[in-house]
Amino acid sequence: MVRLLPLIGALVVSAPNFAQEVDWFESNTPLTQAHKHLLNDDLPAMFSSLVEVWQLEKNTTLVPHLNDLFLQSLEVDCGKGLDNKPLPNWIKSVLVRRSDIQSPGRDSYRAHIEVESDKVIKDVTLSKWVTRTLSTDASLTSFDSGDGVTKYIKRYNLNSRMKMGLYRIDVTAEDQTSWSSWLVLGEPRAKVSVRWQSKDQWKVEKNALLNPHCPLPKLETSLYDFVDGKYNRVWSRKFESDYPTTLDSNIVDPGRYVLAVSVNHARWQGPIIVEQSQIISKTYDVSLEE
Repeated sequence: MVRLLPLIGALVVSAPNFAQEVDWFESNTPLTQAHKHLLNDDLPAMFSSLVEVWQLEKNTTLVPHLNDLFLQSLEVDCGKGLDNKPLPNWIKSVLVRRSDIQSPGRDSYRAHIEVESDKVIKDVTLSKWVTRTLSTDASLTSFDSGDGVTKYIKRYNLNSRMKMGLYRIDVTAEDQTSWSSWLVLGEPRAKVSVRWQSKDQWKVEKNALLNPHCPLPKLETSLYDFVDGKYNRVWSRKFESDYPTTLDSNIVDPGRYVLAVSVNHARWQGPIIVEQSQIISKTYDVSLEE
């Protein structure tokens, strides 16, 4: 209980115009209800009120405070308790990932929705409230996961970084069965990040204390070659701790590759896995001496 009071005090102080108009503990707005539910550890009710705030609130000055409130709720259990409704039995898992990709001279952005189902899926969409398409540059692919389950991946190539706010996930099967869910995305504050240290070495930086309720950030190193106009991954390895800063020798044949190093943070929104990924990439030459 005590741990949340500094946050509410900070929100009131940092938003004086709003605080003058609203008595936080006597009014009955969706925003004050979200605060009250969080104080009472009622995370599903808090999340429902937060969705309502995003749907109704037009005051852009509140956006940083909504982000602080949402991030505070993740300190309880990393988002597991935000939604107590399970996925329908025909959907086995749902994952949403935001990726910021930094290449020499160019930054790019991507959204990735992954759904596993034992039904044939017609479409998977992610849209920003109100019904705004993320991008027309999108593709849906599928892979057999075994045991009668298929993994469907919808990728959106974006012109800019996904902003915090309210989103909608929609999954439609060929038999017209459908499922949808609200998704709240906060402003990412990476607690672990990565940057290039030298030509063939990177540096992992720890920017803040990790949330003990969340999975450890994963670092992944991958090498790609370019064949027939496509990048193909030829080697990859993941690390949850003791992050390396260089590649080992003799892991691939000599040649020119693209080296990608990524740091991935994961949380939950009820049964949905939400990830934020930072990826840095550059060309990487492997010589005979190596």
